[in-house]
Order: sequence, then structure tokens, then C-alpha cells
Amino acid sequence: MPLHNSPHHTIIVSPEAARHLAVTASHLPGQADEPRTVLRRVGLIQLDALTRVDRAHRLTCLARLPRTARAGDIDARLWSRGEAISFETYTHAAALIPIEDWPLFRLNRLAAAQRRDAPGGTELAAVTSMVRSSDHGLTLARIEETAPRAGGDWDWSESKRITEHLLWRGEVVSTDRRLNRRIYDVPERRIPADLRDSVPTRAQVLVGLANRAIRSLGIATATDVARHYNLVPADAGFGLEHGDALPARVEGWGSPAWLSPDPEAAAIAASPEPIPEDPRFIGPFDPLIRDRDRSRRIFNFDYTFEAYKPATKRTYGHYVLGVLVGARFVGRADVRRDGRVLAVIGVFPEPGGNLAQFRDAVGTAAETLAEQMGLTLEIRSSTTALSTDCG
Repeated sequence: MPLHNSPHHTIIVSPEAARHLAVTASHLPGQADEPRTVLRRVGLIQLDALTRVDRAHRLTCLARLPRTARAGDIDARLWSRGEAISFETYTHAAALIPIEDWPLFRLNRLAAAQRRDAPGGTELAAVTSMVRSSDHGLTLARIEETAPRAGGDWDWSESKRITEHLLWRGEVVSTDRRLNRRIYDVPERRIPADLRDSVPTRAQVLVGLANRAIRSLGIATATDVARHYNLVPADAGFGLEHGDALPARVEGWGSPAWLSPDPEAAAIAASPEPIPEDPRFIGPFDPLIRDRDRSRRIFNFDYTFEAYKPATKRTYGHYVLGVLVGARFVGRADVRRDGRVLAVIGVFPEPGGNLAQFRDAVGTAAETLAEQMGLTLEIRSSTTALSTDCG
């Protein structure tokens, strides 16, 4: 991973081009061929246990896959029962990362080993030995059957606390899931040897993460890149300045920007072409809106996750999805799965938009997601009425 520091002219980017760059870098809706392509393109898929519609990683993939894709096929393409194709770790939240990026998280693993709240060496060694002695890895439930319980942080059992620390340190890995449960194994059985043995320097890690982030984001500030991988802003800035990103300035942004070095990005920055309008629902943990400050700045879309608010204090609903059309968020919809029904129970257009076009977009996005999930669709909002069987 060589370091670069070549001078470049600052590229002027319009707000419209910035929106196009963010969407195309993240993959155009419907254009990815399979889930693994989505993971490699976005670089990081946030994981979340809520299932009001479907799990967050499936929603992220479905937004980028064709209408013919099926939600039930996704997990088998993102995790592997043999040599790893991905691994789970933590940035600011649980995330799934392409396996080729394993060396770039070396600093995270070293930092985890130095945490003051780390369990004792005896306990760590005991759980590691237990995992290593298994044939194909262990679920947490199986580890807890024999490990002691003593109460730990966040009311976790002691065995869970130990196992999570081992995961952060890379001394056990999670590269497989079964029935939505992590399988813990040792890295020598799952991580390819060339990646496991790679020892990049601190500078190489920071440059590698910045290069990865700017290609996934398309255009970003140093703060955006820092939030993407939970870096210290100064470290993100170092990586950008010594990496492949191109200096840019976006009209209306208060901070300097960086542009992806991909030729496609330069073409979009110079003259953005219309993005095909394939309306899609975008989940709350999707890379396009998981950084709320960035989504406000780029899309003028102010998203707030309200699932943990009391119902009386919610503005839009329990589990609200953004409605993306081309490179614009035209509104949002409160969606839930009721058995074999995908129900849209509230729709909210952005101010100043065309209401008829918004209704059409919600209908199309809902039909696509219902078909991908094999559900019957019901739109129950008072602004429109639609019921169709997409199963």
C-alpha cells in the first residue's frame, strides 16, 4: 500500500453532481448482480437485529438488487461455512466487512487488546480453547453452556463479554451465521493465510481505509470518512491526503471535499447524467443515510430513527424507510411486516414535491420490496390505496 501525496487541482462539484456521485458509488438501485457485489461496493454493511420489515443487511442489499432477487437468498451469499468471504466486526456499530479488508482493521484489533475493560487472560484463553476445539465453530449459546456466568457490561453474561472481546481482538472470528446466529471460530480456520499474515503499518492502514471509503462514498469530507469507519478525524484526513482521493469543493458545503479517483466519478462530477428512476425503499442503516449529517448535506434529507421513541413522540413512525427516486429522496414511508403481508401504514412526501409522483414512487418501491420478500402488499395510508399480491 504505497503512500501518495501528488498535487491535484481542486475539482469543483455541483450539489446535483454530489448527489449522483453518492448514489452511483453506493450502487444504482437494481443494478447489482448479487449480494456479495453489494458488500464489496459499499465496503461496510451495518447489521441490526430489528426485524419490523427485515434485517438491516437484507434491506441494504435488496435496495441495490433487481426486483427478481429474493431476500431469503441473501445470507448464504454474504457469509460462508468454509473459508471466509466476509467478517463481522464493530465500527460504531456491528458491521459486515469484505474479507479482503481484513488487514485494514489491524489497528482496531490492536486497540481492542489494550482496552482497560478487557477480561483476564485466563478467561480469554479458556473461551479461545473452547472455540478451537470445536469442529466447525460454536454459537454463543453453545459457549454459554459451559462458560461461567458472572454478569458483565450491559447485563451480558460473562461468557458473552469474553467472546465479544475476542471478536474485537480478532482472536476469534465470525464469518458464518446460521439461523441469524453468529458462528464463532478461530481465524486460522477461516481467514485466508495471505490476509491473516498481512501486517500493514499504521500509515498503510489509514491510507487503505481512506481509499476504500472514498470509493464507497463517491464524494465525502474527512469527517464523512471518519464516521464511515469510526476513525479519529485527523487519521481520516491523513489517509485522504496521502491516498488516491482527489481534492474537491462542493458548492454550499462548508468543508473541503474529496472525490473518488475512479474515472466514472470524474465524469459524473463534470457532467452528471440522469440516473434511471427505479424507486426503492432505503433502510435506516443503509450507507446512503446511516450518517445523518451527510444525508442532510448531500440529499437535504433529514432522517431520524424513531423506533426507540415512545409512540406519542414519533413524527413519522416506528420503522421508516426513505423513498429514493434517481438521486433524490422524495419522502419516507412507515413500513412493517405483518405475517405474510408487507404493510405501508404511513407515507410522508418531502416538502414541495409532486404528490402524485410521490404516490407512484411509494407504490413502485413497495411492490418491488414485497416481491423480493415474497409477501402480499397492502398500502394502508390515507393518501393512497393499493393492494396487490406480490408473492
